[in-house]
Amino acid sequence: MLIQKTETLKWREVYSLAALNAAVVISWIAYHEYQPILMEKIQITHLLDFLVVSKAIVLIVIPPFAGWLSDYILRVNGKYLIVFTVGIGATAMIFMVVATLASTHHLMDVKSILPFMIVLWLISMNLFISPANSMIEAFAPAQKLPIVIGFLFLITELLYALEPVIVSLVSFFGDTLTFIVGGVLIGTAGFIFHRVSSDEVLQRKQELLTHERQGRQSVLSYLAILMMGLHLGFGKGFLVEFLPEYFAEQFPAIGQHGDTISFILLGLSAILGFSISGWVAKKKLLHIIAASYAILVVGILVLVFSNTPVILIVASVIIAVSFTFINISGLPFAIQHLSVRHITYGIGIYIGASEIFTGILEYIYR
Repeated sequence: MLIQKTETLKWREVYSLAALNAAVVISWIAYHEYQPILMEKIQITHLLDFLVVSKAIVLIVIPPFAGWLSDYILRVNGKYLIVFTVGIGATAMIFMVVATLASTHHLMDVKSILPFMIVLWLISMNLFISPANSMIEAFAPAQKLPIVIGFLFLITELLYALEPVIVSLVSFFGDTLTFIVGGVLIGTAGFIFHRVSSDEVLQRKQELLTHERQGRQSVLSYLAILMMGLHLGFGKGFLVEFLPEYFAEQFPAIGQHGDTISFILLGLSAILGFSISGWVAKKKLLHIIAASYAILVVGILVLVFSNTPVILIVASVIIAVSFTFINISGLPFAIQHLSVRHITYGIGIYIGASEIFTGILEYIYR
C-alpha cells in the first residue's frame, strides 16, 4: 500500500495539474475541430476509419504503457518525469510543425505523412497523462484526495461543457494560430507542472527506496481499477457520444437538442462533483463506488424504457450522477490501493480503461 506523508493539501501543485489538464482538454477540442478540416483540405477523408481506430488504440494502450515505463525508470535510475517531459516536448513540437504547414500552401506535399503525424501527436499527448495525474497522491493526504479530484473534475468537465464556445474561438483564430496556441499551452503548462512538482518527485523516489522490497501488486487491485475505469468511461461515452446520437435517432423532431443536453449534463456533473467532493472525502470510498454502480443500473433500466424525451432525459440525469460519483471516488480509491512501485502503471490502466467505451462509440457513430 502507498504510504502518504503529505499532511496538507498543496494547492499550488493542484493548480498546476489543473492548468495542465485544462490545456489537454482545449487541445483535444481543437483536434476534433480541425482534424476533419485538414483531412478535407488534403483529400484523405478515406483515412477516417484509420485515424478513429488509431486514436482509440492509442488512448487505451499508451497511458498504461507510459505509466509502466515511468515506474520502471524511477526504479532503475531515480528519474520519474522523463516520459512526461518527452510527451510534453513532442506534443508541443508537433503542434508547431502542423501550424507551420497549415500556414503554407503546400499541405498537399505532406499528404502522405500527415496521418502519421496525427498518430504521433495522439501518442505524445497520452505519454504524460499517467505520470502527471499519478502525482495527485503527493499533493494531498489520502482523506482529501476526493476534494482534489472534485476540483480537477470541475475544471475539465466545465471546459468540455463549454466546447461550443471553445470551438467558436478556435474557428475565429483559424488553424495556424490555433495550433500555435495549442503548442504554447501544452508546453507552458507542462513546464510549470514540472517545476512545481519537483519536490514531490523527490518524495516519491525516497518512498520507493524505503519500500523497495514491496511485493507484487495484487491482481484484484488491478481488476478493481479496471472495472472503475470502465464505469467511468461508460458514463463519459454515454454523455458525449451516445446520448446526442440516440436522441436524434429516437426523437428526430427534437434530436438537434441532443448536443445541448449533453453539454448541460456535463456542466451539471462538474458542479455536482465539486460540490460533493468534501462530503465524499468523509465517507468510505468503497460505499460511494458501490452507490455509483447501483445508480448506474437504475439509469440503464430507465433508459431501456425511455419511450419519451422526458424519460430519456431522466435516465441521462441518473447516469450522469453515477458518472459523477465514480469520477470523484474512483481515482482516490485506486491510489489508496496501489503501491509506490506500481502507482503510475495502475493509474494508466484506470485512464486507458476509461477510454474503451468512448472509442467504441466514436467508431460506431463516426
